[in-house]
Amino acid sequence: MKAQELSRKYATAVFSLALETWIATLNTVQDKLAHNAELAAGLQDQKRSFAERQKELDGIIPAKTDQSIRNFLYTLLKEGQMELLAGTLAEIGRMVQGGTQVQVAYVTTSVALSESDQDQFRKKLRAQYGEALEFEFNVDPAIIGGAVVQVGDQVIDGSVATRLDAMRNTLGVKT
Repeated sequence: MKAQELSRKYATAVFSLALETWIATLNTVQDKLAHNAELAAGLQDQKRSFAERQKELDGIIPAKTDQSIRNFLYTLLKEGQMELLAGTLAEIGRMVQGGTQVQVAYVTTSVALSESDQDQFRKKLRAQYGEALEFEFNVDPAIIGGAVVQVGDQVIDGSVATRLDAMRNTLGVKT
């Protein structure tokens, strides 16, 4: 085995171990919130004081949790973004599977794509962004037709709705 491959294996092991405690703790908190809608809603209620909501959050965080994990959860709480915890866990899961280089292509169309159409998107986008690209296909009838693709911070908007808006702007038509 080449030194580079062996180094990658060791790095992957360290990466996974370093995240193990974070993932376990965040999963515990997420599970408790998922099974208690009233608590989840209460933590999101920005009308309540941060100290009051923090005390409730502390009640579901495992006792021996590292302060850096607590601080992360407090940040979500303070910003009123506790609902992002599930999505954050999903993104961490993607990173653990493929390393931090894994990107997700979000493909939105006005109607559901057939498997062969999805395969065409996969082939074209992987040629442009690399083989590690993962895909999430969504449907949004509001785009009327075409597709909107987001990979990282790059957005390719080929939707009919955007083209119509551009035409309206060019013609000076007010809606």
